[in-house]
Amino acid sequence: MVVSPVPPEVFIPFAGFMAAQGKLNFFYVVLCAVMGFLLSILPWYIGGRLLGKQGWRKLVDKQPRWLAISPMKLQRANRWFRRYGGQALLVSMLLPGLRNLMAVPAGISGMSAPMFLLYASAGSVVWLSLLTSAGYVLGDRYELISTYFSSTTTIFLLIIGAVAVGILGVRFYLRRKATL
Repeated sequence: MVVSPVPPEVFIPFAGFMAAQGKLNFFYVVLCAVMGFLLSILPWYIGGRLLGKQGWRKLVDKQPRWLAISPMKLQRANRWFRRYGGQALLVSMLLPGLRNLMAVPAGISGMSAPMFLLYASAGSVVWLSLLTSAGYVLGDRYELISTYFSSTTTIFLLIIGAVAVGILGVRFYLRRKATL
């Protein structure tokens, strides 16, 4: 599934921390986060509207790795959405991995754009407010986290990341070479 390379769980609490310091406005942090989230989820809803159920099945069957959606996941999401409707969309905003996925069945079902935006906004306001509040409440204690990460830890994590990227690159190259 195409998602932000940096999930909101990483940077929104930091924005809450900055709001606690008076550098950012809490309300605007949440507002901007919600707007950014809605912009990221809207293409999935539109894709559901345009492609429909059969179009998504064909796409998922042909490109499951690129989308990171298996046919089974799509089927479960559709079933869950048919059963609970907008409530499923609302709750999915609080669950990592389901946020974008549930927009597809909302589009497939023909849910109106204003209703989709209402449910997605309501769920994301709750989730992003909680994340911002967590950073705000941590306040000055947020900096304690940095004491646990020395420069040696940072270098070690960068090396592990580089090795992981290298391994993934080699695997991708070998799979691509095998299919040619």
